[in-house]
Amino acid sequence: MPSAMDSCMGGAEQMTCGVRDPHAYVTVEIGPTKRASTFITEHTAAPAWNEQFLILVADAVSEIGFSIKDETWIGAPVVAHMAIPVGRVVSGDVVEGWFDLKVFGPANRHGQAALKIRIQYEAVEADPNWNRGVAGCGPSGAVPGVYFPLRKGCRLTMYNDATMEEEHNTQMTLGDGLQWNPASCWDDLEAAIKQAKVMVYIVGWSVWDKLHLTRAPNCKMLENKGPSLGELLIQKAEEGVRVCMMVWDDKTSVHVGSTQAGGMMMTHDEETRQFFKGTKVHCKICKRNPDAHLSLRARIRTGNFYTHHQKSVILDVPGWQGGPEGDGGAQAGRKPKKPDFSKALKGGRFRETIGDYRRERKAAKQEASQPNGTTQSEGLKRRLIAFMGGIDLCDGRYDTPRHALFHTLNTVHAGDYHQACIAGAAENKGGPRQPWHDIHCRVEGPIAWDLYHNFMQRWRKQAGEHRRAQPLDMAKAKHNSRLYVPNNALGVASDDTGDPSTMEFNYYRNPGTWDIQLFRSIDSSSAHGLPSETDGAAKMGLTTEKFRTVDFSIQAAYVHAIRRARRFLYVENQYFLGSSHAWLEDQLTGDCIHTVPIELALKVAAKIRAKEPFACYILLPMYSEGAPETGAVQEVIAWQSRTIAMMYKLVADALRDVGAHDRVPTDYLLFFCLGNKEAEVPGEYKAPQSPPANSAFERCQKARRFQIYVHSKMLIADDEYIIIGSANINQRSMGGDRDTELAIGAYQPQQLAKGEKDGVQIPHSDIHAFRMSLWQEHTNQVGHLYQKPESLECAREMRRLAEQNWQDYVSEEVKDISSHLMNYPILVEPDGAVKALPGHEVFPDFPAAAKVLGSKIGSMPDRLTT
Repeated sequence: MPSAMDSCMGGAEQMTCGVRDPHAYVTVEIGPTKRASTFITEHTAAPAWNEQFLILVADAVSEIGFSIKDETWIGAPVVAHMAIPVGRVVSGDVVEGWFDLKVFGPANRHGQAALKIRIQYEAVEADPNWNRGVAGCGPSGAVPGVYFPLRKGCRLTMYNDATMEEEHNTQMTLGDGLQWNPASCWDDLEAAIKQAKVMVYIVGWSVWDKLHLTRAPNCKMLENKGPSLGELLIQKAEEGVRVCMMVWDDKTSVHVGSTQAGGMMMTHDEETRQFFKGTKVHCKICKRNPDAHLSLRARIRTGNFYTHHQKSVILDVPGWQGGPEGDGGAQAGRKPKKPDFSKALKGGRFRETIGDYRRERKAAKQEASQPNGTTQSEGLKRRLIAFMGGIDLCDGRYDTPRHALFHTLNTVHAGDYHQACIAGAAENKGGPRQPWHDIHCRVEGPIAWDLYHNFMQRWRKQAGEHRRAQPLDMAKAKHNSRLYVPNNALGVASDDTGDPSTMEFNYYRNPGTWDIQLFRSIDSSSAHGLPSETDGAAKMGLTTEKFRTVDFSIQAAYVHAIRRARRFLYVENQYFLGSSHAWLEDQLTGDCIHTVPIELALKVAAKIRAKEPFACYILLPMYSEGAPETGAVQEVIAWQSRTIAMMYKLVADALRDVGAHDRVPTDYLLFFCLGNKEAEVPGEYKAPQSPPANSAFERCQKARRFQIYVHSKMLIADDEYIIIGSANINQRSMGGDRDTELAIGAYQPQQLAKGEKDGVQIPHSDIHAFRMSLWQEHTNQVGHLYQKPESLECAREMRRLAEQNWQDYVSEEVKDISSHLMNYPILVEPDGAVKALPGHEVFPDFPAAAKVLGSKIGSMPDRLTT
């Protein structure tokens, strides 16, 4: 197994041979797995590619291969191959020159062939960002070599769950003395849509027109006085706001005349299309169309397996006096603390300090007078903001940190009943509903224009007959008299080094300012204007693959954050499978080769070997959506089990190597899930029908328990850096050429930790407060140990609490559970072996086929479940 995470820079330049190959391209293989492909050259005996790739590697292999393939309409056979032993490159020296190819098939009759390449390997320890945190990476914490640059002077609001109840609105004091308060996502989103005057642009996997974003606590959803989302969007379009939306087209859904079928994924796409038909809302239902030049097999796979999974709402709101249109500024949700004026006087900074304080206090006072927490003025130019992350605008997503199972079925969840994990579940048969935990965010400043740029690229590629809607392009937006467009928002190739003195959108002096960067998984079949290699794709952080250009910067962002981390990593994700090349079995499954899981494991192992405190916490759903006894869900769980087993083997090997006999792998790498259990209360919803006898539905209902479905897509590193987006940790989301995805990476430059090793100061930033808020939601407490997640004491306390909750969850006694965090139900041996938990080989309340470790079914393509 590998012991370090590294990178390999190289490229295929030119090939000589004695025959014209009609459609030749080169693939780069690390061991048995393909990691890169060139574009396709046509009808030449001496094809030249001149492409370069940066390949992140974490592999135990003996050679690096280069294959010449001939693209045909049914596939791509290998016509020539060569390999370089890993021993030649591990020194870090450049390996360059012509290398003889072994030619196969009819091409072999035409004599010798050779390939010119250049390759160089860089060990991870040589990376200047390795183990440095964001603070140790110089003036910029940007992920290098990706499409979108880092944007400085931004603003970020993080949300856990769709809405926040008052009892969970816990205020926290940060390191700068300011206060942090959790915000409520859908309350903020509805308020922003109502304020829009110029545009509302929506991208979604699913959008439900009947959704009510805000709800009275004791009122049924459809009885709320306010408009539904669909009604609100039509209302804004009638007011002259440009409303454009792109929703994924589930091919299994049908609406022809009176014939309707909701489709396998129940996304409401056909309902949404019909609702907005004939209105001023431009609603485009978008298929995941493949590149027309791909082979027939690849086109079928892309068009039928993969989705448009991005989730964003981009819109304008009133200008505010803390932005470029006014002076001063205050971060939303923060209250200024009175500084130490005597200390400032001694330091010669009295005038500057009192001036800053007066401006912050004035802005905070104005801010408090606004219902949505911003200091706004209709006399100022309007600004662009965006909401993005993991929460779809559809049924089943409305939830609070309580994550009720039964108690809200006759109030806020009446008419919004969602239960996709129990066969035959329906509102008229009662609970439990499927609780929903998710992460979302709102971004402001130059970063919002990058999300706008993504929308425009997709619209121009996919809008089809709706192109006549003509959303504002960047040039028109710049000259729109109502919109403020910061200079550093224009163009993805800008060198945004962030000189604070020249920034128009300047929150820089405020301690709450953010640096934010946008990442994507997308290719040129879904986005207009991605450059080909000849137009500089490599220079813009893109790679080419046959006829298309691919952006997989989300995977690069995750790897970069993991490698930089010093103290701990905290991950929440709906899916967790990958690095199949390192699995202990089924290594070539579905080309599920993204390296995020093995990077996490190797990071933990490296810290163990360095004898430095470190912990990695990973929160997953108990099982992925769908009935857990069904084949598709079982196969996903099987791939997840192989991923976890690979990781624990690496961690156990590191513990053995350093002789840490008093430690176990779960002291450093911890997997959790969430569950809830509710005792009956007076006034609960009484269903008119009952579930079938002896069914999983009946057992869940009688036990009054169910998992809280974790749909988040988030990583926190050291309480300094956060990634929030739509991307799962699987190949579909990380590959760039499968599902389309969005994510942002963000940090606060004035809140970074300082020092090295034991001298590291723990950052008390908004990210720290957000993680503490999440852990309070999951554990129902704010323990002092949670301040230092890297400590052995914290890891063991989390594990102890989660084990107690698991025992309460599986107990036959029906009572409220004290908190939601539970150990994932597996047994990890000291040697890293992963087994089913004795007595709990099957998920509670489900039939014997619902195995905790999953099972392979082999009846569906691996690429569908990876």
